[in-house]
Amino acid sequence: MSRLIECLPDAVTVWSFNFMIMDLDGANGQPEGAEDLWELSDRANRTDWFLTTANVAVVTSQADSWHVVDVTLELWDGRPPADDDRWSRSETAELYSSSGRLQVVGVYGHSSGNLMDLRDQARNWFVHASVRPGPGARYRREQPPEGLETYRLQFWPTQPSPSVP
Repeated sequence: MSRLIECLPDAVTVWSFNFMIMDLDGANGQPEGAEDLWELSDRANRTDWFLTTANVAVVTSQADSWHVVDVTLELWDGRPPADDDRWSRSETAELYSSSGRLQVVGVYGHSSGNLMDLRDQARNWFVHASVRPGPGARYRREQPPEGLETYRLQFWPTQPSPSVP
C-alpha cells in the first residue's frame, strides 16, 4: 500500500478563473519540444479544467473568476488510495518537473513561497487533481471571497526511484 510522504497546505487567489502549479525552473528547465505555458493556457477552458505540460499545470476554476482557494499538495511513494467519491471532479495526468520543487502560483505570479520538494529532479510524475466545494463562502470588504472551492493535488513517481523515500 502506498504511503503519504508529505502534505503541504496552501492557498492562492484565483484570477480570471485560473491558478497554476509551477516548477521553480519555470520555462528554463523544460525539455526541448515541450508545450510552453502560453500554448497550455490557450487550451485551458471550462471543460479542460486541469492541464499539464513540462514544469507547469494550469487549474481552471468553475466557481468564480476571482476568489481564494485552499490547495493541498501531497507527495506519495506510489498511487494514493482512491477516494474520488469525496470530490466533485478528479483528473490524473503526467507532469515533468525539472527541479523537483513545486509551488502554487497565481496567474500573475503571486505565490505564498511554500515549496513541495518531490525529492527527485528531471523526471515525470503522475498528478491526481481533485476539487470539491469549499466550506462555504466568506466575503470580506474589498477582498476576494474565500471558501468556494478546495483543491488537492497528489504526486507520485511514474517509475520507482531510489531517491524518493
